[in-house]
Amino acid sequence: MIANLTVILVLGVLGIWKSIPVGFILNMHPALVCTMTILGASLGVCTIFFVGNKVKQRLASLIQGKSNSKKQRKINKIFTRYGVPGLGMLATLVVGPALTMILGMTVVKNGKALLIWTNIGIVVWSILLTLIGQVGVNFI
Repeated sequence: MIANLTVILVLGVLGIWKSIPVGFILNMHPALVCTMTILGASLGVCTIFFVGNKVKQRLASLIQGKSNSKKQRKINKIFTRYGVPGLGMLATLVVGPALTMILGMTVVKNGKALLIWTNIGIVVWSILLTLIGQVGVNFI
């Protein structure tokens, strides 16, 4: 059980789309899957935020030549249209929480607001995706 929870936590750092299905495959209780996913994704996002200044400087120099990447265009489009709350909520679902934080820090001036909204997005989408997964499992 501890090993399964650790797997879900680590996968949560990598993304909510990875940890929730694996949690159901491991036959874990949905509340545990959701909780470990939230903890893992939040841990990853907070780590990126606290190491963010160095990452931001490096990515800014790397992205300048590659600003036409598909994921960067998605981040820019979401930010332009919906601002920091939209970026934190929508991009968390579309490109994942870690990538939202990394790429969002290159666009957003207020990193704390992005951190808060990304964590809100993690909680909301983890709960919704876990509920959808549970309905699907019960349907089968």
